[in-house]
Amino acid sequence: MIVLTDQQALTLHHLLTAILLNETYRISELEDAIVWTAPENRQILCPFDSLWSKNLAQEIVRLMNQPG
Repeated sequence: MIVLTDQQALTLHHLLTAILLNETYRISELEDAIVWTAPENRQILCPFDSLWSKNLAQEIVRLMNQPG
């Protein structure tokens, strides 16, 4: 189960809505959502998590912006 704060839930809701409606959103929202929804069984976050999240978010945006 994923437990989010109210602010995290609102941000995630905005992000998913923007993606579904093909509206603009911030890369930082996508990066945060990836971290927030990571497996909960990790007790210590890897120092590379934020870099990995940022790279994944950028790759998702790149793929979404490719024609056809």
